Amino acid sequence: MKRTTYMTGAKKQLLDFFAAHKDRHFTVDQIVEALSSSESCPGKSTVYRQIAKLWEDGILRRFESADTDSFVYQYAVGEGCEHHFHLKCASCGMLIHMECDKLSEVREHILKDHGFLIGGSSVIFGVCAACAAK
Repeated sequence: MKRTTYMTGAKKQLLDFFAAHKDRHFTVDQIVEALSSSESCPGKSTVYRQIAKLWEDGILRRFESADTDSFVYQYAVGEGCEHHFHLKCASCGMLIHMECDKLSEVREHILKDHGFLIGGSSVIFGVCAACAAK
């Protein structure tokens, strides 16, 4: 049974925020901080509830953060995003969607030669060229 969803003010704020930052991941704390300058900033518990609903509905993706013990969330844009690699800059947070045949070969190699199946959407952490040049 599909639940009825309402467009609350907090939900709209979150959707607008993620739509404006499609190439980045955010923790709940980062989201609350970014929204704190708005007049009707939702509370942290409201953000947690709305994020959970948006993730359950497939509107957001959730990844484990490499540098913290928390999850990060990203707007789920486009079809097939869950089947390729992402490169995430540990310095600025930029997210690069990698659709590269060579990475598909790496995924196959790891399964065949090492007996390990990489999950659908995988994140490789490092530093982007702009941050490396600083």
